[in-house]
Amino acid sequence: MVAEHSPQRVLLTWADIADEALRLEPGMRDLLLELVEAHNPSTATSVTTAEGPWYVSAVHVRGHIGVGADAVDLPLSQAKGLTIVTARNGTGKTSVADGIRHVIGGGSKRSYQVLAENIHYPHRDIVVTVSNGSRDIEIVCGPNETVQWRSPEGILSEPPAEWTEAFARYMPVLLYPEMSQVIQDPSNLHAFLKDALELTALEELQNILKAESSKGKASRRTVETAHQAAVDGVLKAGHDELAAILQDCGPCPDTATRTRIITLSETLPAAAPPPLGLVDSWTVNEQIRAKAGAALERLAHAAESDAAMSSNLLTALQKALVQNDARLDELRSQDECPVCGTIGQDWVQHAIEEAGRLTRATKELRDARTAASTAIRHLHQCLPAPLTSSLRRRLESEGGEVAAVRVKQWDRLVHAAADLLTGIPSATTLSNLLDESAELATWYGQVRDGLLARRDDLIAAQATVRTHIGTWLDTSDAQGPALARLNVVERLDRRVSQWIKTAREEIFAPIAKEVTELWSVLNPDADLKLNGIALAGGTKIRRTVTLDLADGSMALPTGKDSSAVLSTGQRNALSLATYLPRATQPESPFGFLILDDPIHAFDTGRVRYLAKHLMTLAERFQVVVFTHDDRLWRELRAHGALPTHIRMDRHGDGQPQVRVRHVASPGIQRLDDIQKILGAERGASIGTPEAVTAMTLAICRQAVDTEAVAQIEILGRRIGLPEATVVADLKRARKTLDQLALLNNYAGRVGHRPINIDSFTPTVHALNGASHGRAPQGDPQLWVRQTRRLIKTVQEIRH
Repeated sequence: MVAEHSPQRVLLTWADIADEALRLEPGMRDLLLELVEAHNPSTATSVTTAEGPWYVSAVHVRGHIGVGADAVDLPLSQAKGLTIVTARNGTGKTSVADGIRHVIGGGSKRSYQVLAENIHYPHRDIVVTVSNGSRDIEIVCGPNETVQWRSPEGILSEPPAEWTEAFARYMPVLLYPEMSQVIQDPSNLHAFLKDALELTALEELQNILKAESSKGKASRRTVETAHQAAVDGVLKAGHDELAAILQDCGPCPDTATRTRIITLSETLPAAAPPPLGLVDSWTVNEQIRAKAGAALERLAHAAESDAAMSSNLLTALQKALVQNDARLDELRSQDECPVCGTIGQDWVQHAIEEAGRLTRATKELRDARTAASTAIRHLHQCLPAPLTSSLRRRLESEGGEVAAVRVKQWDRLVHAAADLLTGIPSATTLSNLLDESAELATWYGQVRDGLLARRDDLIAAQATVRTHIGTWLDTSDAQGPALARLNVVERLDRRVSQWIKTAREEIFAPIAKEVTELWSVLNPDADLKLNGIALAGGTKIRRTVTLDLADGSMALPTGKDSSAVLSTGQRNALSLATYLPRATQPESPFGFLILDDPIHAFDTGRVRYLAKHLMTLAERFQVVVFTHDDRLWRELRAHGALPTHIRMDRHGDGQPQVRVRHVASPGIQRLDDIQKILGAERGASIGTPEAVTAMTLAICRQAVDTEAVAQIEILGRRIGLPEATVVADLKRARKTLDQLALLNNYAGRVGHRPINIDSFTPTVHALNGASHGRAPQGDPQLWVRQTRRLIKTVQEIRH
């Protein structure tokens, strides 16, 4: 349930705010008075709104949405009362209503999408004349949708801001697209209601405080940035005690903490830290690696020949080929092999060839060894130098398990490098060794860079930390007044938010009361009851509406989805129930309400309830309703109201025109139509005299039947008969005389004097005869006059 209302002090003007400032503590009081004086609000009241109430006296729309070259002109009575404008869908009634809304609202942005241009006629011309009885104002709109006021001298000017602000607040023109937004998405209900409240001064003050808060927050960010730089510098310098103090005190230290920070900062070391003792990085040069690999492969290939073990054989061959040895000379001359004694095998030539081959193989082996040794000596730059003691300790202390593994790997590679000086490895062994060295080099390079960076940071921190601390403390001093002001601004902003909530509740209280009352008017026979409605949530974000709904005696949840239980008709009723109190506030300068299709999704019962309420509103306002549904007009007639009834119809081909007619009654309307035809027939015959008479009598009968049925339906509603009963009675009363008898029956039940059917029996028989091909002779104009007397007699029943 909504809590019982207790009146509270409401601040609506800048003067109210200035008075309230005197009740605040000194800091907020001085700031608020400063802002009030700087704002210097104008207290003048707009003449245009002060001279109200204003009424709409005429509407002219052309080239706008569905209205083309032929303008729609609606003359309206600039006084309290009710006007119903009926038209079929697509006739242009919403186009006219939108034109009215656009110009009276000063061209304010619509909350719905619309293609304002008419595709057949691009020259927009909208003129709405409003009047307060002593002064007329023409509000006009041209092709570009710009709205201006036109003086009697023809001078154009912008609409006064006070006028457009009042329109936005009271919204005297409501189109169905705006209403449907609330129906389809009830979350829009808060804005729909809140916009009606006069909270301009407080909201302007809240915006001023927001700007002040932005300035103060910028100063606070400046101090916080300087403070963080000082903290980072102290952390890098390694002064744990000073770092803890800076982190604890925050961006704005007190005097004692400030003194202690300055004292400790003077103890920071001025000298650079000792060297790290890092060994140089290395890389595995691919060119050197390739040469070493090629040399080892060459050596391996040379070692596979017999040159390595053929030195004795080569020596023997060389001796066998030496000249001046008598024995060998004899054997050469006899071609006898000195080894096996074989004759005739040219052993000398074979010995020379073999000695040459062995000589070349021995040289290749020797050259391969030399090349391999040279290549291996060049590999020292691809392998790590021995670890220094300081670097070993640093890696083992900071690197964890990964570093321990890498240190062992490092030592292993150093030993392998030493072995290369005394031996030549295989190509595979060397390749694995270099792969491992490249992997270690990558890891060490990253570690070395990190160690050097930290040392650089430390050197930089030690060199600049005093500067950072000094800059921060100077910044804190310079921004101190702004930060102190920010503190007051934030406290005052919370107070203003509370003032807005209070004002919102106080202003909305009578509106909420009207909403619940109007809901009960529109839903008297529904089980779903609205016991209360309230604006909830904050003043800046998360604004909501709380509905206190109950199904019979059972209260429903009041969460954000509480309106989900409403049907489309009930949501429509809720929209009207919230809109009408908003638009009819006593402070509104507008004496008119213009509604577009307010009975959408209403059943007949709810149309009846709305008709009663519109009659009540029409006692205080000029109410103009656009609708495609004749039920509203009939219900108003059933309640005894005599609203002005305007009918909009399209006629013609190609680019049809919209015709506007005041409708006194449906029967009289038909007689007016046939009378115009008969008047035109005098100039050019439209048929034989018999045919013209038959047509006249047939239309006259339709006019009588239409008027009788309309009056029967009106009286049936006034009696309170169910619609089904009225429909059944009309089905039984097919003939005109039967309908007149039924009309007398209903009139008697209401307590009205019945009509004398007998005096009109000859006329009725004549009308019926014409509809069956038995048209009597006579002047058609005479039959129209007699039928008009009959219809007027039927109309007198309602009085």
